[in-house]
Formats: sequence, C-alpha cells, structure tokens
Amino acid sequence: MSTSRKTTGRAKPAKKAARASSRPAATAATDAPAAATDAPANLTDRAYTMLRRFILERELSGGEVLVEGRMAERLQMSRTPLREAMLRLEGEGLLVRANARSYAVRRITAAHYFQCLQVRERLESQAIGLAMGRVPEAQIEALRRHIEGLDSAQQSASHWQADDQIHSVFARASGNEMLADTIAHLRVLCRLFEVVDPFQRIEEDREEHLAILAAYLNGDAQAAEAAVTAHLRRLGRYTLSRLSHGLVSAVEP
Repeated sequence: MSTSRKTTGRAKPAKKAARASSRPAATAATDAPAAATDAPANLTDRAYTMLRRFILERELSGGEVLVEGRMAERLQMSRTPLREAMLRLEGEGLLVRANARSYAVRRITAAHYFQCLQVRERLESQAIGLAMGRVPEAQIEALRRHIEGLDSAQQSASHWQADDQIHSVFARASGNEMLADTIAHLRVLCRLFEVVDPFQRIEEDREEHLAILAAYLNGDAQAAEAAVTAHLRRLGRYTLSRLSHGLVSAVEP
C-alpha cells in the first residue's frame, strides 16, 4: 500500500511538469509565425524605401539595370524582399521590366517631361491657392531658413529634399487628396527625366522657391500662384536650352 501511494505521488508532479512544459511550447509555436511574417515585410519596406531614394536622388540613373545579386549585397539582404520591393516600384512607375528577370530605372522622354510640367503648372498653382492659411507660419519659416542655408556650391540630396518639401507641403495642405497624389506622381516622373550632367539651377531655384514662400506668408494667393507658375515655366525654359545643347537625353532606350 505504501509503495502504491509513493508511486502515485511521483506520477502527479510528472503530469504537472508535462503540462507546464507544453504551455510555453504552444506559445512559442503561436509566436513563431508572427515573427516569420514580420521580418520579410520589414525588409521589403526597407528595400523599397532605399531603392526609391536611390532613384529619386539619382544614385541610380535612368535606364540603369538593377542587377539583383549586387543590389541585394548593397542592401545587405536576401533577394526575396528585394524582388517584392522592385515589384512595388514597378507599380509606381519608377521601374520597368528590362527583361523577364530584371528591372531598369524608368527613363522619361523630353516630350513627356514638358507635358508633366504643363500639367504641374495648373495643379500646383491650384494647390497653393487652396492651401492658403492652412500651413502654419512657423513651418513655412523653418522651410525658408532651410532653403536659405543650402550649399550653393553643388547640388546634393539636401537640395532634392528641400525641393520635395516646398512642392509637396502645399499640395498636402490643399485638402484635396487626389490633387496631392497626382502632383506627387507628376513630380516623380519629372525627377526621372535623364540629365547627362546635373541641373545647375541652385541659386535660381533658391530665389524662386523663396518667392513662393514669401507670397504665401504675405497671404497673397494670386502672387503665390503666379510664383509657382513662373518657377515651373523657367525650369521648362532652362531644360529646353540644355536640350538644344545636347545635355539632356530626349529618347527612351
């Protein structure tokens, strides 16, 4: 009898131990798929963000073929999230299929570029008119100081970022989401326009951007709209001049 009781007493803790050990195992099994799902998504987002920046800041030039293996090494990740990121960028029009297994940075023809500028004139002037009084003065002042402090010696990523800010801040504040999205897409297409050597409109851009901000701060919608239109038209004339000297590629590969 005493032997039987001892055996029963030993068996009960063993069952409890088995139950206790099974609970963490179940939890681990439940958590594992979530971790496996999150990691590729995060890597895809990182690859997308970095590739998009490379393209828009012209670290990757128009027509350049993305060699998958080299790009994966550059981004320090496997090819799977890279492929998913490139698929997203193809959907946005930043990449095109070079062949069945690779992508290239999209190139924009001169004709397409000038068409984009014409549409931007209408939309961006409308956007700044709608945005009057909606952007805090402190935000505009901060942007003005940033533009004034840009290096005038050479065009860098800071210039592209400032250009993005001034052309997007009013579109976002317009209250028209479709208008803002369309302007953003047109700006991407313009950025993709292939230039043999970089645009050297640093001082001109600075003056024109500051004129836009000054008109907005003065609450003069008509002057702000005119400043946006003038800026884009001068950019178009500058590009046309460079095109006539062979400094801009007008033909898609």
